[in-house]
Amino acid sequence: MIEECSGYYWFRELSSGGVDLAHLCRSILFSGRTQYQRVDIVDSPLHGKVLFLDKVLQSAEKDEFIYHEVLVHPALFSAAKPRSVLIIGGGEGATLREVLRHPGVERVVMVEIDGQLIHIAQQFLPEWHQGAFEDPRLELVFADGRRYLETTDQRFDVIILDLSDPFQDSPAALLYTTEFYEIVRSRLRPGGACAVQAESISPQQCAVHARIYNTLAASFPVVKTCPYMLHSFHRPDAHLLASLDAGWSAERIARRAEASSLPLRYLSPAVMRRLFAVPPYLEEAYALHRRPLTDADHHIAIDEIL
Repeated sequence: MIEECSGYYWFRELSSGGVDLAHLCRSILFSGRTQYQRVDIVDSPLHGKVLFLDKVLQSAEKDEFIYHEVLVHPALFSAAKPRSVLIIGGGEGATLREVLRHPGVERVVMVEIDGQLIHIAQQFLPEWHQGAFEDPRLELVFADGRRYLETTDQRFDVIILDLSDPFQDSPAALLYTTEFYEIVRSRLRPGGACAVQAESISPQQCAVHARIYNTLAASFPVVKTCPYMLHSFHRPDAHLLASLDAGWSAERIARRAEASSLPLRYLSPAVMRRLFAVPPYLEEAYALHRRPLTDADHHIAIDEIL
């Protein structure tokens, strides 16, 4: 719902988790539907440009760099020499932007089911992709991410899953299951790493995250939580990092970050060293919500969302 107020607009986000949110905006830059979802882009005095998919905030100009740095760089620094990277999702292009900042990356395959979303982002969200779609290292594939992995015989050093929420009727629901993570593992080279967008870690809403953690842990020897906080998300969230390297360590990837001299705005080497610490309540959630998501049982109950 969009409500006008003294020349400004209140863009009302789809209510979830017992919270009703409205975002003040100066103008609506784009509003329409693709084959898969509704897309709204607004200009907000607080957050800058903001992208909503199906009326749920996905990314905001002022703090998207935190989300994307935490998703991409721990995984890239976990692989010894990441040359080949697969991205599934990430239609606004910022995940691609961060991957391409690594000079050793020679090839990036980006698989996005919603080609219309990419065309919208190219026009309206240049602050996110910063021309990354024009990079010659990119191979852009418009397809279902799971179908792509099931049919390709290629292997990658890093796979990044920048997906929408795994809730009912979501096209991404089957990209969070044990069966899917086994496919992901089989498409990684030895020592490879995978990064997954993994939902809220607030005490009120961490059950879904904990189930994703345990689902991923069933397929990978090392799974690490990467907490972060965005003003635009109004809650603490986390990505998950999974590695095939049984000797993985935070200190080693921090040293690689130092050696790279990448000018990151959030993930300094000092922040990287502390990134993977989690509070006791989250460890308790991992022990409590152990049931993995599977193809046959991937539906998220409403009490897990709340």
